[in-house]
Amino acid sequence: MHPVILQFGSFKLPAYGLMVALGYAAGILYLFRRSSSLGFSRETLSDLVFYSVVAGMIGAKLFYAFTYWDSFGGGFGERALYALRTFQYGFVFYGGLIFGAAAFWGFARFRKLDALAAADLFAPALALGHAFGRVGCFLAGCCHGRPSGNFLAVVFTDPRCEVAPQLLGVPLYPVQLMEAAGNLVIFAVLDAVLRRRHGRGAVLAAYAALYSLQRFLLEFLRGDDRGALHLGVSPAQWISAAVMLLAAAAMWSIRTDHEKK
Repeated sequence: MHPVILQFGSFKLPAYGLMVALGYAAGILYLFRRSSSLGFSRETLSDLVFYSVVAGMIGAKLFYAFTYWDSFGGGFGERALYALRTFQYGFVFYGGLIFGAAAFWGFARFRKLDALAAADLFAPALALGHAFGRVGCFLAGCCHGRPSGNFLAVVFTDPRCEVAPQLLGVPLYPVQLMEAAGNLVIFAVLDAVLRRRHGRGAVLAAYAALYSLQRFLLEFLRGDDRGALHLGVSPAQWISAAVMLLAAAAMWSIRTDHEKK
């Protein structure tokens, strides 16, 4: 679509990087806006964001490398160099979420914070930032949909896009924009749950349930390489299914405990 927003000589401003940066900014602004009402200082939240983001980027890249390792080249050295050389793109969201969550939990315990309360605050910010990131995917052409005759279909023509060459000029499902819109809806729902204080962990569990359901369904419309399919579903769908079950169990437990109080 528009993989490069601006170019001056050899300098290029990639659309994906710009939208990810805007997503981080939007998420941080949301955190700062809600921090005082939940008893968190901005300095503490800034540290949590920093360590979680760094770990998340590493995890997202590692999951991408693991999923597409065979396509990176012939030998281990060649594949490792390719992964490092192309670090600016090629990320798997669930990898980033798992590594980022681990860093988040570790830092929260180290600082003796209420990790569940902090996670409830971060969940809406994550959904908001992810919406910006998916718009970046759309502009860059990555994470694209499969061919579609639907009136909502979009066509990528810029050869610099991440869309496979054979799909340039072919109408595709705008799955990136669909996920971005879904993430904005999830953000609104989570913000409402956070305001009503349904119990520690309720917002986090709601995020896990809603996003995993959305991701499971949208995977059927994806047209990029999804990794090896097992029983007709992608690795991301297996992860989504597991997350949905865990989230449902957590929501039931939280609701039961909340009603007893």
